[in-house]
Amino acid sequence: MRKKTRICSLLMAMMLGIATLGGCGSEPASSGTQESSDEASRESSGEDSTEAGESESASEEGQEPESEAAANQPDISEEVTLTMYLIGDRPVDNDEVFAKINEKLKAEINATIDVKFMSWGEYEQKYPLIFASGEDWDIIYTADWCFYNAQATKQGFWEITQEALDTYAPMTAQTIYPEAWEQAKVNGQVFMLPMNYKEITSYVYMARGDLMDKYSITSVASLDEAEAYMDAIVANEPTLIPLDVGSDYDKLFVFDRMWNKANWESQEKVGGIGTWQIMSSVGEGDDNAEVKGIYDQALFQGVIERLKDWKDRGFWSKNAVVNTQNNTESFQAGKSALALCNANTAKSIYAQMSTEHPEWDVRVFDAQDGVPPVLNSFLANGMSIFSKSKHPERALMALDYLRNDVEINNLFCYGIEGKHWEAAGDNALVSLPDSGNYAYDSNCNWGVRNDASWRMVEGGIPGLEEMNAKWKESARSSRYQTFVFDDSNVKNEVAAITEIFNSDYKLLGLGFTDDPAGDIAKLKEKMISAGADAVYAEMQKQALEFLKTNGN
Repeated sequence: MRKKTRICSLLMAMMLGIATLGGCGSEPASSGTQESSDEASRESSGEDSTEAGESESASEEGQEPESEAAANQPDISEEVTLTMYLIGDRPVDNDEVFAKINEKLKAEINATIDVKFMSWGEYEQKYPLIFASGEDWDIIYTADWCFYNAQATKQGFWEITQEALDTYAPMTAQTIYPEAWEQAKVNGQVFMLPMNYKEITSYVYMARGDLMDKYSITSVASLDEAEAYMDAIVANEPTLIPLDVGSDYDKLFVFDRMWNKANWESQEKVGGIGTWQIMSSVGEGDDNAEVKGIYDQALFQGVIERLKDWKDRGFWSKNAVVNTQNNTESFQAGKSALALCNANTAKSIYAQMSTEHPEWDVRVFDAQDGVPPVLNSFLANGMSIFSKSKHPERALMALDYLRNDVEINNLFCYGIEGKHWEAAGDNALVSLPDSGNYAYDSNCNWGVRNDASWRMVEGGIPGLEEMNAKWKESARSSRYQTFVFDDSNVKNEVAAITEIFNSDYKLLGLGFTDDPAGDIAKLKEKMISAGADAVYAEMQKQALEFLKTNGN
């Protein structure tokens, strides 16, 4: 609310009872593409005075609603700086972009945002620690795969009630998908504003077309074709790493491709349940919801054996376990010949590489390999507020603008118009040369994605429209897509299991084993000692209740 609105409200409150007074109108906050119906219907109250014959009671009756409304408006008289944590590496132009965001936030809600980043290589360790650090902060990226349930059940997040949403985030209250609000509930309470974006997660390979032609490779659209391409690189390009995986961001990308392929072609079709750090799985058709470690599934050893074979053939570095650079960064730097990433990431990389290295002739191939992509829940990306934030209401107001104000949302998602991108019609954009310093959809802006204002990259990846059409047709949600595990009864066991995930499981997922069967047995032994049986039993109990409640 503007300062003039607050001043006018105070004057009106002081002058109630006076028969004749001038009115002050309030300017509704811009919501970008959609205004609140209440705000849109407000009328200006700027008439000079009531007529002399009007009674005092009539004057008072006319003023009461406005003074009551003013009393219910959020108090933004104190200027505040909100600290927001995001995941990833800080873009070169991040401060310049947020200077523009903050300029508008300052005018609208008298607040600015200070952005801090947790790199992909450190976020799994650092994320839980900042909640107990005593640091003063306010907003954080979260997701069903990124500690949402864990922190929600530990009172790490501030509860967002419907009343708070209506009061401090009216644009979001008007536009949020009802099913997204329902999915965000943990024990009936909401601790996240999920993305307002219907997302399909699909994966692609990005290959060097110049090298493909050099070694007569015509396609890299399956595990077998990727293997043939990387074999050629190992044999002929000693300065290149075929696929430079290894960071915390992409440590299981290749495992996932292999596991999903083998599993989809199997009879049972095992699905994940709960967060990936717990390594839990259940048969999609198992009405008894028997939860077990993925390492106990019949196909697991075969996948690890193929990963070991790829590692032994030199497809990734011997230092992959400690590599903190993700595979797309290595590909962009010219250190590797192949990248594996989701389609959204590929869009910005393709645009940048086409400009910076047209001689590479970068080509993009569908890496789903016949496996239907995942139709994500809305919890795949979101934003939460720290339970100990000194300004949770203002943080909610800021998120309201980050999500719904088109100018602010565009800045966060794509950077500065005219520098990093330019519009191409209402729903598309073209990346400009400076986009390398603030790449399209790469700044951990995913929690504020909004279908109402989302722009696609125009003139991007050849054949992507056809791939998208195929993905949309085949995309599926798992049976437990919206299942949220309450780990409050097994917190210590979950913490111990997470340590095993970050060590033993990561090694196996990158093929670092001389004895797959023996090391899988050792992993299982460690998991049992850590209390995995208790965790999986608790998860099974909750999964059965979930199936009963959701009619599955």
